Amino acid sequence: MNWTYLGIAALLPLTAALIATLLAGAVQAIRSNRAGGSSRVAFHRLLRTLALVFPLAFLLAALWDGHRVWRGLTGVALGRPADQRVIGQLRASGRHFLRKDPAKAALWFQRAAEGGDAEAQLLLARVLLNGQGLPRDPEGALRWAQAAANQGLPDAMVLTGDLLRPGDAAAAGSWYQRALAGYRQRIQSGDADACLSYGLMHATGKGIEKDPVEGVAWMLVAQRLGMDPLKAVILKLSEGPLNKPQREEAAQRAAAIQKTLPPKGKS
Repeated sequence: MNWTYLGIAALLPLTAALIATLLAGAVQAIRSNRAGGSSRVAFHRLLRTLALVFPLAFLLAALWDGHRVWRGLTGVALGRPADQRVIGQLRASGRHFLRKDPAKAALWFQRAAEGGDAEAQLLLARVLLNGQGLPRDPEGALRWAQAAANQGLPDAMVLTGDLLRPGDAAAAGSWYQRALAGYRQRIQSGDADACLSYGLMHATGKGIEKDPVEGVAWMLVAQRLGMDPLKAVILKLSEGPLNKPQREEAAQRAAAIQKTLPPKGKS
């Protein structure tokens, strides 16, 4: 467990519980005062109210603050692959109540992957490719990447193509084409990550003629659709080699592309 996080995170439910307890105590005191009667009885009622409200409020606030972890742990207990993958992601990043542990993250990815979760299969493929938490195993990475790709995950199709390209360019190209089609389908629903990945395909020439300007244009669309700000570095790196006229052209293309997309929330 991430005890440092637990200590800090406890401040929120503790504060919420104290506020709820004080409010409940004030209401009880007002009611007792209006009802009259023995001050001893009123005091005992107040204590009982405080004793009930504080732990209940603390528990509710703690559950709300760590709901993703608790939901994931419940799902893990029930053997749900998607929740096993979530716990693996929390272990990989060290977020919330769980300490960062690449080996345990890889173990959860493997369990979820074996249970058929496509995203976990892709994550496990990356773990095996990079040797993070498990010994490096390019063949195993390819096997799991293909398993995820066969479930229709475009990112897994790209990874499969990357792994096959050194020895079989034709097979790699086929996977890249399938990935492009998958991204285009997701783009129609306003998926910012799909726009970013589609732009990267253009910028690197995977499965399509290399066009850095078109690539940046799609990345700009991704940014306008609400791309994760942490991923903006990819856009900056891709814009770097472009000159001013090329950047202006990319912006114009992005505006034109966005006009062809369905309004947000429609597909």
